[in-house]
Amino acid sequence: MYQTATLPDHSSIMSGLTHVQRDAARQPGTVVVLAGAGTGKTKTLVAGIADRICRRGMPAHRILAVTFTNKAAGEMKSRIEAVLGSDHAPRWVGTFHGHGRRQLRNDPDIAGLREGFDICDAEDSRIIVRRLLEEACAAGFDSPDDVTLKQRIRSVSTRIALLKERLILPNDAVSSTEGLIASGQLHEGDDLNAWREAAALYRPYQSHLREANKADFADLLLWPTVTMLRDETYRRDWAGRFDAVLADEFQDVNRLQYLWLRLLSQDHGEFFGVGDDAQSIFGWRGANVAIIRSFLSEFPHGRMIALEENFRSTGHILAAANAVIAADPDRLQKTLYTAAGDGAPIDILNWPGGAEEAKGIVDEIARRGLEGVSFDDMAILYRFNFQSRQLEEALLHAHIPYELVNDTAFWQRVPVKDALALLRLCSSLDDRQSDEAFRRMANRPRRGIGAVFMARLEQISEQSYLSLFETAEKIAAGGKTKAHGALALFTATIREIAGEVGMPVAARLRMLLERTGYFEMHRQEGDEGKTALENLHELCVLAETFPTLEALFDHAALGSVRDDADPVGRVKLMTIHGSKGLEFGHVFLPGWEDTLFPSTNATADPAEERRLAYVALTRGRRRVSVSWCRYRGGRPAAANGFIADIPEASRRQGWPKRRFRLADRNADTGSGPAPNLREFGS
Repeated sequence: MYQTATLPDHSSIMSGLTHVQRDAARQPGTVVVLAGAGTGKTKTLVAGIADRICRRGMPAHRILAVTFTNKAAGEMKSRIEAVLGSDHAPRWVGTFHGHGRRQLRNDPDIAGLREGFDICDAEDSRIIVRRLLEEACAAGFDSPDDVTLKQRIRSVSTRIALLKERLILPNDAVSSTEGLIASGQLHEGDDLNAWREAAALYRPYQSHLREANKADFADLLLWPTVTMLRDETYRRDWAGRFDAVLADEFQDVNRLQYLWLRLLSQDHGEFFGVGDDAQSIFGWRGANVAIIRSFLSEFPHGRMIALEENFRSTGHILAAANAVIAADPDRLQKTLYTAAGDGAPIDILNWPGGAEEAKGIVDEIARRGLEGVSFDDMAILYRFNFQSRQLEEALLHAHIPYELVNDTAFWQRVPVKDALALLRLCSSLDDRQSDEAFRRMANRPRRGIGAVFMARLEQISEQSYLSLFETAEKIAAGGKTKAHGALALFTATIREIAGEVGMPVAARLRMLLERTGYFEMHRQEGDEGKTALENLHELCVLAETFPTLEALFDHAALGSVRDDADPVGRVKLMTIHGSKGLEFGHVFLPGWEDTLFPSTNATADPAEERRLAYVALTRGRRRVSVSWCRYRGGRPAAANGFIADIPEASRRQGWPKRRFRLADRNADTGSGPAPNLREFGS
């Protein structure tokens, strides 16, 4: 039995749960909670952690909890601390990549790396792949145009990551890929040439990473998992640190993540996963819904408990979602229900074309705004990003404030990446680890360092076994051209700032940006450089919160950002994929026609497209409106099959007829100019 300390009262922790949630949270052994949309998934997971600590006496530091995104991990931590207090909260709460990083930092040699290795993100990986492809072209292979090259870079980078997620190592990549093709696991729709190209470049790609002392995201989990499979002593060392392993969003794990979880939990058998196979919508980036669906086959003595009471949506919304997902014959059985009443039926609308659809949706948003619905409680969710253009134009024309939610994170913005490259260069001048940073920043701002000059630097660097920075210092010192002078000033500046021992991270960053001319480059761009300068100043403020450069680099590479509150009073526009985990009072779903959704892309999975429709419907709390166009992009279209699946009793044609009423004084009224009553009147 475990030793217990003074902890919150267990009964009070469990008092806010339903009978089924409480039963799930208290389950010992191997268990998966099949948590339908809006059924209290995170609440049950947090209760499961609290139960293990408070009732079962497990030490908090011996509990590992994992999820996919930094935002989700932050929410989990805050909710655990709200229940247990910060003194009793587990320390091992984070993302798969974050936990893998901790393992690899502890034993970098298992990946052939040295201490202090860098973590390269997706853009860094693509830079390496681009260089390998260009080298292949220079060696006499085909020379693609810029567009084709960009597509190949993205394709190869993605597939190398997928090979790693399948636990295929560099030396086995070519033979394993051919085996997958021969067995039919990879077929023509998967672009076999791209797979073969990725397999061929995987080994030199990994060699480049090791030489530069870098690990990509997939490496963070790949090498700890491979080592645990090969070395039982290593596995027991890590597995022995935990008494329970808990995983959020279990429906989205890939094979690598699943094996990592199993290897860490197999000795004590205490694994607790929460997820919903009906919400598995990320197969295109490696998620394997078959893992949660085969759970009871893998663990015949395990438990699967379904949470079916929905606390988010009305009855008609759930009836529509249940009917859509019921057409998936492979789904795990559960039916969502609510005690909240039927609510409003699903609005079904059809329009002549996309422009009319956008105006119709925006007119309705304006009407609801006048009725007291806050703009920030309304969202438009679409299948593809390109659908946002007409919606944005209509919102702008109506003077309705909106927020376009996209995938461009703060740490991925070019000025931020440039600033971090300067810091990396300054931190390891004489190490090849800084080469990529030098390549990025040697000619930003322009110093006359063209492709020919850089190629010469690369050649001398290889021959002399020096870093590019050291090579540049030597060449610049003996040259007489303007480019030599500019390069000499750049390298001398970096060397001088690098010698400032004990300088805080933020101060070093500001000095680098100022003295290398990077700030000035954007100042001279006027209005066009304004956004870049705002990003750089924000980075400098953030840098003040990091004690070391390594901490800042890790944080940036893992994609964490400061948790600012969402803008209020703005209609949200985003893809259905981007809406996962969110909810809104009023949801508009445009583009539900057969030529657009489900996707007609050859690689699209029809079952996953159906799950995407289920996710879209269950984002709504009170009202959901679905629309389709008779023509899209000049092509005729019809309503998709998902609309036909919605029960007649739970849908209605068109917007409901009603008169405007005074705004509900207890509701948020949103922000921005109010729509004109005469223009939008009934």
